[in-house]
Amino acid sequence: MTVTKRTRIRQIGAAGSALGTRTLGTLVLGALALSACGTGGGHDAGVATGPAARPAPTPPTAPVLPLRSSPPPPPCTPEGIAVSMNEPDAAMGVRAARIELLNCGHRPYRLDGYPALRVLDDRRQPFNVTTVRGTRQVEDAGPKPLTIRPGRRAEFVIFWRNTVTEADTVAVAGKYLEVRPAPGRPVVIVPANGPIDLGNTGRLEETAWRLPTR
Repeated sequence: MTVTKRTRIRQIGAAGSALGTRTLGTLVLGALALSACGTGGGHDAGVATGPAARPAPTPPTAPVLPLRSSPPPPPCTPEGIAVSMNEPDAAMGVRAARIELLNCGHRPYRLDGYPALRVLDDRRQPFNVTTVRGTRQVEDAGPKPLTIRPGRRAEFVIFWRNTVTEADTVAVAGKYLEVRPAPGRPVVIVPANGPIDLGNTGRLEETAWRLPTR
């Protein structure tokens, strides 16, 4: 009985080894067949595709925003100043733009009060616009003498509304602002950094010259 049992065990072991070899070969051939079918682009029902077979997700690309062009720096005039207009800001229907004066010369530059302004078209011809000295839009300290040393700045702010109430009147869309910094001083033509679109209100408010608050 013992010998027969040992012989049977060895036979079972040999059969199991042979069965394992055939089973392994069948599994390998089956895997190769499935791999070949997978490369054809089709998917058989009931066959799960492994993670390696899925294409990697493409990350979303960030939108490309256009670059905002900035105006070139203003030239230094023979008077030794450079005047520029910042981009207008619109809030509550009121537009505002800050006008800056830089003393780019070698001598102190004196200011006192309000500059004289005219709104010009693209041919540098003046519009019929009334300039109001003083405004209720911001606190205006009013006229006072200022001495701007070389390398320092002064500024004032203009305000207007883009209101069109008369269809038969040409709306004002200024392309330039003529600035006379002080009485007796030469005027400076400043390109508008965005249109001075007064509509047909014909009204422009301004503050007095002041030192920058920032």
